[in-house]
Amino acid sequence: MQIQGRAVAGDDLDEVRRVATLCGARYMGADRADEFGARNGVPGELVVWIEPTRVIANLNVSG
Repeated sequence: MQIQGRAVAGDDLDEVRRVATLCGARYMGADRADEFGARNGVPGELVVWIEPTRVIANLNVSG
């Protein structure tokens, strides 16, 4: 799969911490989400959003 688009970076600490906490919950578990968000939601970190303009996918499924 390929996604083409415009990347938008933001450094709003509330948003960076929110996204970091969500990532922590997904990959480290809910019990460590706040820890991950606090460690990574600090000045100098960014959140990057992709505004897709084109998605190319090969849905070749063998049965």
